[in-house]
Amino acid sequence: MRKIKVAPFMPTEVEVNEISANRAEIVAYPFESGYAVTLAHPLRRLILGSSIGYAPISIKIEGAAHEFDNIRGMHEDVAVFIINLKNIRFKIKDESDRVELKYSFSGHKEVSAQDLNNDQIEVVNGDLPLATLNEDAELNFTVVISKGIGYVPSEDLRDDVEADSIALDAFFTPVRKANYKI
Repeated sequence: MRKIKVAPFMPTEVEVNEISANRAEIVAYPFESGYAVTLAHPLRRLILGSSIGYAPISIKIEGAAHEFDNIRGMHEDVAVFIINLKNIRFKIKDESDRVELKYSFSGHKEVSAQDLNNDQIEVVNGDLPLATLNEDAELNFTVVISKGIGYVPSEDLRDDVEADSIALDAFFTPVRKANYKI
């Protein structure tokens, strides 16, 4: 004889396994047949789209009038430098909503994301390359990092940045990848 269910199986066990400093695995069980996918997909979208994070929203580079310009002595053009900058995940140490940072690099140097660490911010993925400078290069820039959720296109940020700065598309979510396995 078949029993009549009055409620679906809901997870009674939840495990969080830290794989590395920036990766985790969440295991929940048992689920009623079909419920795992129903819950997993929206949870994935929520993690990717609604996580609060920090992103660069504008940059002012000395000697560059626009994002398609070149800096003397820098191997990458400004557009590539900006793409590299947007891939960095930041943490603001005092949890401010916005911070403006000034940087100056000169001479032969491989500038990486970890070179941006200071007393106000922490770079989570410091191994990313930003620019390659030769011996006569000088790279001076000011970047504004702001707190937000999801993705905001540069067109929506133009009113929030200084006139001589370049507005950037902002990917605020600190999560780069979220997937599920049933």
